[in-house]
Amino acid sequence: MTLEIRKNTNKEEWDDFLSQFSDFNPFPQSFAWGDVLITEGKEVEKLTIFDGGEQIAAVLIVYEKLPFGWKYAFSPKGPVIGIKYQESSIKYGEVVSIISEYLKDKGCVFWRLEPNVNLQSEIKNLKLAKVKDINPSNTLLLDLNKNYEELLFAMHPKTRYNIGLSKKKDLRIEERKDLEIFWDLMQKTGERDAFRLHHKKHYEEVLNSDLTSQVIVYFENKPIATGVFIGFGQTFTYLYGASDYEYRQAMAPYLIQDFGINKAKNKGFKKYDFFGIAPLNKDETGEVIYDEKHQYAGVTRFKLGFGGGCIAFPGTYEIVINKVSYLFLSLMKKIRKILNIKY
Repeated sequence: MTLEIRKNTNKEEWDDFLSQFSDFNPFPQSFAWGDVLITEGKEVEKLTIFDGGEQIAAVLIVYEKLPFGWKYAFSPKGPVIGIKYQESSIKYGEVVSIISEYLKDKGCVFWRLEPNVNLQSEIKNLKLAKVKDINPSNTLLLDLNKNYEELLFAMHPKTRYNIGLSKKKDLRIEERKDLEIFWDLMQKTGERDAFRLHHKKHYEEVLNSDLTSQVIVYFENKPIATGVFIGFGQTFTYLYGASDYEYRQAMAPYLIQDFGINKAKNKGFKKYDFFGIAPLNKDETGEVIYDEKHQYAGVTRFKLGFGGGCIAFPGTYEIVINKVSYLFLSLMKKIRKILNIKY
């Protein structure tokens, strides 16, 4: 069968295909997340791939600008290939090829993608180059089919203790969206933990989306912590979290996780996704270890306490579409680095 690529503007049809997954959380490929990016001013396209009359894949494309009027394509957590085709590297290669040809016609220099399948056997054939991850390639998933007591029992004793301690503090938890509270706490957290924030406009559009919910923890009417969640398909995701270090003894971040886990269970989601940890390994004794210098080291320590299983995906790759332009951009990047020229 020859594969066919079609544009898709049907939200229900689009999200139904993506909702088949439980261990893979494709919310960045969802219709509503595409709308978030569009309201930020980005150019977005949604494409479906058919084999005969059967849809086998979907890919949300974000077109990003490059110097000289050029552009590249980015598919956050995509393309997404259906479960029944994930063992077929040939089928995945065909999907990548037809999308690449489409993007060539669109004038893209390269395509940045984040596959939902293991590509070890196809990296060379597809001419994929591994680059720094954009979205986290490792995460922790809690199985919400367990009851709350079972989930608590599986947590680290210190985590379980801190959840209990947070409930004894004079804290008030409120579920509502407030951009200014979120932004204030995110700035404090970003400065403290030395990580780069998105523009405020991005967070505003995320909070404006029906996909998201926000919870705020107060101490004596002062907001001291907040969390943002996304519910999509079978998965409830802890997307962002921020807190005021001055009130760290209140254990508010533990209360937020407890709230999120319970809300996810009550809403009927199958998995709770902590969205982003450092890659995990085991030492000779079987103890879980990770790189203490990794950018997610701090949150990994916190999230591991809640239990759950580690899920790892290939990460972010690039496939060259216009070789001459790509080589020129690579050269320019090296020159900027040597001369310490910033964008």
